[in-house]
Amino acid sequence: MTEQKTDAKLSDESFAFMKGLIGAKAALTVMDFASAEAEQRYRSFYPVGEMLVGLRFNDTKTSGGALKLGRNLKIVDGKIVVEERSNVMFTPPLVPHHAEHGYGFWHINDEQEMAMNLRLSETRRVTVLVEGFPKRGRHDRFAWYCLKCLNPLYMREVETGRVGLPGFYAVEDQAFQEFNSEERLRICNACGAVHPRAYSIFPQQDTPEERESRALW
Repeated sequence: MTEQKTDAKLSDESFAFMKGLIGAKAALTVMDFASAEAEQRYRSFYPVGEMLVGLRFNDTKTSGGALKLGRNLKIVDGKIVVEERSNVMFTPPLVPHHAEHGYGFWHINDEQEMAMNLRLSETRRVTVLVEGFPKRGRHDRFAWYCLKCLNPLYMREVETGRVGLPGFYAVEDQAFQEFNSEERLRICNACGAVHPRAYSIFPQQDTPEERESRALW
């Protein structure tokens, strides 16, 4: 049998592309999740290339006032769906989601999100949150629904792609402060249930009332 030979010569464009990569400088980002620096740097979100990365640390011990690991809750087809913690969790765009004990509102994001749960020790875990960097036109929403009947209660919206992360956190703070300041916003006009107080993603800033609410939902 005669061996068939193919012309494997690179095109000029492919050769130039590959040659250019050899001389390019590579950017290596190393994230040591166990370091104290990482806990501070990524405690909200930190830009990494075209992504945002955030770290959420949890102590599985319940003593000393530490909160237990929460579940991820999503509103899907008019129902609250409970998503137990797993190694990798994915949330599509525009699905209201809430991390128990992590933040006290339903987050409605234009971007898809992925969360990876890693064990650092027998008592310490970290959740790595990854989502697309907020570009022009991206909106985030901080919303509250009645926990009994899912009747909409209140929502604030921010164009994160325009105001950036500082603007995101400023509107988040305004939203849960407003929700907490007026009880009428927390009373469902459909079934009369009273919603717990809201709280931010930063537990160190909790008031005593917000700390109590964080332990509830």
